[in-house]
Amino acid sequence: MSDRIQPQIETCEGSCLRSVDSRLLLVAFACHPDNSMEERNGWNRALQAAEDFEVTVVCSPDTNVQELTERIPSHLARRIKFLSLSAGALGDYCLRKELLFYQGYRTWQARVLKFAKKQHAQAPFSATHMVTVCGYREPGYLWLLDCPFVWGPVGGTSNFPLNFLSMLDVFGGMFELVRNTVNLCQLNFGARVRRAALGASAIFAANRSTQQDLGRSTGVQLKLDLEAGIDSEIGTPKELTTSDRPLRILWVGRLRPWKGFPILLRALAALPKSQKFEVHVVGDGACKLKWHRLAKCLGVAEHITWFTKPPYRQSLHHYEWADLFAFTSLRDTSGTGLLESFAAGVPIIGLDHQGAADMITENSGIRIPVLNPKQTIAAFAKALTELANDRQRLCQLSEGAIQRAYYYSWSMREPLIRNSYAAVTESVAVPKAQPESTLVH
Repeated sequence: MSDRIQPQIETCEGSCLRSVDSRLLLVAFACHPDNSMEERNGWNRALQAAEDFEVTVVCSPDTNVQELTERIPSHLARRIKFLSLSAGALGDYCLRKELLFYQGYRTWQARVLKFAKKQHAQAPFSATHMVTVCGYREPGYLWLLDCPFVWGPVGGTSNFPLNFLSMLDVFGGMFELVRNTVNLCQLNFGARVRRAALGASAIFAANRSTQQDLGRSTGVQLKLDLEAGIDSEIGTPKELTTSDRPLRILWVGRLRPWKGFPILLRALAALPKSQKFEVHVVGDGACKLKWHRLAKCLGVAEHITWFTKPPYRQSLHHYEWADLFAFTSLRDTSGTGLLESFAAGVPIIGLDHQGAADMITENSGIRIPVLNPKQTIAAFAKALTELANDRQRLCQLSEGAIQRAYYYSWSMREPLIRNSYAAVTESVAVPKAQPESTLVH
């Protein structure tokens, strides 16, 4: 740290931030440069905001503030302060329990508002921004503060397609039905979600599905901005290979029911017997043993190598190995693996719905219609066979994946959020969002 400026590290208790002309409060419960997509989202948006503001970033109680502070680029070192905020003893306990998380998170958000009010009274913020967690269910309370409020990107409105319930066990099917019902109720009758949307100066949706769902339920127009981005090195297109070399297929994700991995397994089983292929599966989860058994039952287990999912940076070599990436998730706001595939020049065969429908283009992959299990599996198998036998097209799609990667790099997308900050803080012509209002970007 000798070659960089060491910023002051503060805790929320009793801190007093100095007054400057442009100050932003950014709420990023999840924030880290190397871990999950959610955490990298919080980190990168804090860096973007610091180009124009002195940024106070409020993070989860488990955040290592010292580590984050040491990772700030030197030219932004005096412009970002990371603060770790507790939700109280009971709230912190709830945050560490999956079933109680949202109860603890709501308590934490109430603490954020209390902290924000105190700081705003001492030295007013130019704006506040609720970044992570990106789900729409808990918008926090910063819209109650007397300054512009930016919310998003938000996601989480995507439902599990009912035609695919037959692919789940009884418990998994019941879970998805309950989740779909909760989504319906929260979107249409969630008073706090609606009040937050109406109180926001700008809202960003992570995909078109969320844009339509939340826009329809609140009457507010949302702008599009994917909640994730590419911060790793972007590679080069894949080299041409011969069709006699086994097709290398990569699948990455949590081994949970809604991730739809059996779609790939059944598609592999439907390939011609002469088709050579290898599959790497990278992930952990409750369905691992069950899917191991399914692979054996379908006669494709010998072609599959299973890997435990390592930390983000250590998983990127799997994409360098792959010829293509299989995306089978039956509900997802976006999908981190899609971005990592683009960055490695790996074409994607993926389901054509929700966030993936926005991200995969005809030049970077093949979109598979989400109709019913039989038709979708058949279409997946057809796409695998076509690319296995047409390596020239595979190379062309690899070039398209690289182009897509640049589109989703943080540096290319930075102007959108910076322009939005400028609009809500500098233009009196941009009021807080009202029903049917058009937000500037």
